[in-house]
Amino acid sequence: MKSKKLFGNIILNKMILVVDPNVIISAVLNIGNSLNVFILNKIIKKFDFVAPEFLFIELGKHTEKLAKKSRFTLDNAKEIIEFLIKEIEIIPEYQFKDKFEDARKILKEHQKDVPYLALALKLNCDIFSGDKILKKLIPNRVVNPKEMLDKIYYN
Repeated sequence: MKSKKLFGNIILNKMILVVDPNVIISAVLNIGNSLNVFILNKIIKKFDFVAPEFLFIELGKHTEKLAKKSRFTLDNAKEIIEFLIKEIEIIPEYQFKDKFEDARKILKEHQKDVPYLALALKLNCDIFSGDKILKKLIPNRVVNPKEMLDKIYYN
């Protein structure tokens, strides 16, 4: 879906993608495709990244642990996390709560991603995730980091 100024700072004519915690964790742990997507998007501004507020609750609980496991110094890891957070528009749960039941039905045994799919259903957009189980459950809704780079370079 293209952005339509539905929420906060989302801008017209950009593709909206819901960000899954998987790509945030990957971006902090490695210099790789996930981090490159965010860096390149900062320059070309092709995508609007959104996430349920739940993402930052999850990340907040694990920031120190994540930083310690990364290849970066603690300060650098925190800088990367801050950069990523600035690139994502947070959407309060009440704005897409009406899609939770649909998301639960679709995800059945993979309930941890219900908030992300519910938001994607509400915005009629895809999910940016490297989660292989999620990709298998909803292949037409999940775009992995490699596919995101292809969209940047070839679309």
